[in-house]
Amino acid sequence: MKRLFMVILLAGCSVVVGCQSYTKTLEQSVKAADETAALAAIHTTVTAEQTYATSNDGSYADFQKLASSGFLDSRFNYDKPRIKGYVLTLVVANGAEPAYTLNADPEPPQTGRHLYMDSSSNLIHVNASQSATATDSTLNQ
Repeated sequence: MKRLFMVILLAGCSVVVGCQSYTKTLEQSVKAADETAALAAIHTTVTAEQTYATSNDGSYADFQKLASSGFLDSRFNYDKPRIKGYVLTLVVANGAEPAYTLNADPEPPQTGRHLYMDSSSNLIHVNASQSATATDSTLNQ
């Protein structure tokens, strides 16, 4: 009976004043885990782009091409894949100097930092309130 009471108490924890800090900490932990998943997805995509470019005359590919070619798994086989509350946006330009930009933005109603990386550097840029760009501060890596 004590275990059942404890489970009920924890389930109602967010409405109890003494549990507000616990709830906030739990929410922050989930947000941090989701951001970590987004960072991993960025690194995975960058590796896929570099590998693809090596075997395709320096050209880059969108998510669907990378997935269908076996460079990314099926989670990425969308125009804008969603990974743990983040939406990934990949813009590819295969002109005279091939390039790409990659954003990971929290999917509303989720909040969190916005992330950015491009083909010209190995730095991830962050912005707390809007889609990040190359001019935003870099993540401490």
